[in-house]
Amino acid sequence: MGQNMVLNTRLQFLVLYTAGPQARAADVEDVAVAIRDGALPVGEEHGLPLHRFPLHRTADAHRAVETGVVGKVLVDVTP
Repeated sequence: MGQNMVLNTRLQFLVLYTAGPQARAADVEDVAVAIRDGALPVGEEHGLPLHRFPLHRTADAHRAVETGVVGKVLVDVTP
């Protein structure tokens, strides 16, 4: 918590399953546009490394999160 105060950051959570399907679809599109426009930078150069795992290594992705890996853990579900 103290680190967020020093960085002047905050965490905000949303409960999306209570919104209707149209609202969720619009939200997904808004986030996709923001990412495309560079509003949510991720990657090693932004201090938020991405750790990608194929679907068959989902257990490894969970272990990475449980052991405190720094960054975003992504599971690729595409065939």
